Amino acid sequence: MIPRVILVCVLLASPAFVPISTGQDFGTVPVALTDAGEKVLFEKESLYHYIRVTQTGTIRRLQFRRSGEDFDESAVDIQDRTKLPLLYYRSMLVAFAHQPNPTSVLFVGMGAGTLPMAIHHYFPAAHVDAVELDPEVVAAAKRFFGLKEDDRLKVYERDGRVQVRRFLAEKKKYDVVFLDAFRGGYIPYQLTTREFLEQVKGVLLPGGIVVSNLRPGFASYEYQRRTYDATFRNHTTYGTEGNLILISDDCVPKSDAARILANAERLQKEKQFRVDLPSVVREGATAGKYDTKGPILTDDFAPTDVLRGIPRE
Repeated sequence: MIPRVILVCVLLASPAFVPISTGQDFGTVPVALTDAGEKVLFEKESLYHYIRVTQTGTIRRLQFRRSGEDFDESAVDIQDRTKLPLLYYRSMLVAFAHQPNPTSVLFVGMGAGTLPMAIHHYFPAAHVDAVELDPEVVAAAKRFFGLKEDDRLKVYERDGRVQVRRFLAEKKKYDVVFLDAFRGGYIPYQLTTREFLEQVKGVLLPGGIVVSNLRPGFASYEYQRRTYDATFRNHTTYGTEGNLILISDDCVPKSDAARILANAERLQKEKQFRVDLPSVVREGATAGKYDTKGPILTDDFAPTDVLRGIPRE
């Protein structure tokens, strides 16, 4: 499971987030109380997941249960949405040091919509599209996490690969594409292959980036990194524990470290993040080494669920 670390990000120059109501509109009457004092607000088995919505204190979590283990997919502080309780959110936000002025952002894998809503808030000039396979997940996000669509935030209930292919046909383009689709601890195979990544590359604007949430502790990571290497020219990694965030692009020349850091420093001043974005850039990644030689993931070979169960040596 993703480490449960509280992260606070606040944008002073933009309108404040409205706290999520704790009344009946969000169905917060618990259906169960665990031994640890965790409220279980909602449980349902959908076509794709066993979905749980839980709450401890003011932190509400969307979880998928697989093989008896509950995996955190999203979390939010119901008193203040600017608090992002999952550690990997911090590294995901560093994407904007690479692309500081986004006009269009795509999420493949939405969960409860915590990051799409945060970016919708922090970058008011950007249009955000989010693709989520499971309609029950979308319903839970709207009921329990305050997700609201508007003219700058649209949700597509569809398989991510199918929707990316539709965007290709429609010639839609994005400055930033976040790949953050998990099914109880592993990424669905059809969203890991070189063929899919080529399609994602096809919806990027010039200078666009792909931001991928990966887990380096298993054999699947080795295959995923080699697949990205085979698809994109440039790669930068972030994350000092837990998940690793990989930023990939085909920019020529590659953005240099000094420019990325300068972007982070400028954003820090403009947005007044409580998180020190320049420090995230400076930290980079302290894990994630991999064997660059070996097979990659393709439509004919992508056993991601099996590889996710094999620890790296």
